[in-house]
Amino acid sequence: MNSIYHGRTPEANFPLVPRTTFGRAIVIGLGVGAIGGLGMTVTNKLEQLITNRPNSYVPASTIAYHLGLQGLREHHPIPLNHAHRFGMAIITAPIRAMMSYYGVIGPFASYLFSFVRIAADEAVEISAGTSTWPWIWPINQQVIDVLHKGAYSVIVGFLCDKYIRGVSWFS
Repeated sequence: MNSIYHGRTPEANFPLVPRTTFGRAIVIGLGVGAIGGLGMTVTNKLEQLITNRPNSYVPASTIAYHLGLQGLREHHPIPLNHAHRFGMAIITAPIRAMMSYYGVIGPFASYLFSFVRIAADEAVEISAGTSTWPWIWPINQQVIDVLHKGAYSVIVGFLCDKYIRGVSWFS
């Protein structure tokens, strides 16, 4: 048997074509991005209960810089944090929706997408001067960011695959 398999394995029971149009897949991506942002916020708060880590206001500083709202950063950091977190969650999720639409599905696709999500955050944070490259952060901060972005990516990927491709990860 050839060691390099070209094509689908017989066990692959997912549909060959998406269940929706490309445009609708993008809209689904926007919606599940909000759900993924909520999931990431919940995991963040649970982790803070366990680790006693304080809130980071890098997201608030980033969005305040890009929107020219630096004066609001001191008085309203929590709403700005949420605006950044949910905004980035919503605008990056259509990338995972496109992956699902074109058949790049499952947990491995979500693993790949987590790097897209981290890169998007770092691009806006570094451009605002509020962060540095993640590989020079303290290791505990790297672990925390990868775990939360990973949770987001799994939630978004699962929902995109379900609603765009008609795939259940567990059947």
